[in-house]
Amino acid sequence: MTAISILDQSPIDKNETVNDGIARTVELAQLADKLNYTRYFVAEHHNIEEVAGTSPEILVTHILNHTKNIRVGSGGVMLQHYSPFKVIEQFHFISHLAPGRVDLGIGKAPGGFPLATQALQTELKSPQTSFNDKFHLLNQFNNGDFSANEDYGQLKTTIRNNEISTPQIYLLGGSESSAQFAATEKVGFIYAFFINSNIETLQQALKDYKQQFPEGRVIVGVAAVVSENKEEQALVKEGSTNYALHFDDGRKITVNTKEQVETFKKQSDEDFEVEEKQIDVFNGSADEIKQQLNQLNRDGNIDEFMLHMPVQNHKLRIKTVDQLAITNNKEKQKEGVL
Repeated sequence: MTAISILDQSPIDKNETVNDGIARTVELAQLADKLNYTRYFVAEHHNIEEVAGTSPEILVTHILNHTKNIRVGSGGVMLQHYSPFKVIEQFHFISHLAPGRVDLGIGKAPGGFPLATQALQTELKSPQTSFNDKFHLLNQFNNGDFSANEDYGQLKTTIRNNEISTPQIYLLGGSESSAQFAATEKVGFIYAFFINSNIETLQQALKDYKQQFPEGRVIVGVAAVVSENKEEQALVKEGSTNYALHFDDGRKITVNTKEQVETFKKQSDEDFEVEEKQIDVFNGSADEIKQQLNQLNRDGNIDEFMLHMPVQNHKLRIKTVDQLAITNNKEKQKEGVL
């Protein structure tokens, strides 16, 4: 069976508070834990009213304290804002609280609008270190992989003498180049199919990754909601549109609503083109969704699916997690979801 996990952006439903959003996330994580999901990732977003998760390192710790077996991690920490050493310090410390259950997913996007990015990066040097260089340094800190003559080799985190395992690191991406970089760094790779639903790009990215790093773990993040009547399908349709902002230097940032596009325009001095895109949301009955997942993994290169549920309805998210659960996924074979 292909393992299944959850990505939770900690949405705040209409007429709810941040506390409600946090409580919903914990409830969903506890259900996933009970139903033997493999891992539970929480996102990082800044100054966005529709979601609550600004600090994945804190929310990860909170969820670990309220669950028993499931792995918990960030999906992901937006590394451009932070010191690689500080991020590793945090997640090494968290690992002492739940040994063997902590993952560290790293993302390249800003996770918010220009004003929040400016506030987060005020103290960072200019020009900034490239993302790839920061990620490589973070990976070195996690593994203690410095030569004897490198100054950073003298630094220690709270994981000393290998008394507990270090977090598993995953690079979040949606391109062939991201897959290749993850393979070069010998870390896990999470392909965000719910953002880039191009089948050819997905297949080539996974092929490149597995050829370069056969033992590496590939997770594919898919949008999926169990929806079995017109009312539920209407809710799914509401969350199936996003907007890609294309910048002159080749960068691309994805936002979820037209209102967020307008907010970005007000806060940015840069010119960009807006592309409206329909997200591929796997929907229908649980059996129909499982068939779609099996089809997506027909080449057998996907080790795990991570479910993202883009719907403003907590009951529907609960229903989806409940009905798509694999009751016994210990073997984690690749022949299919069923």
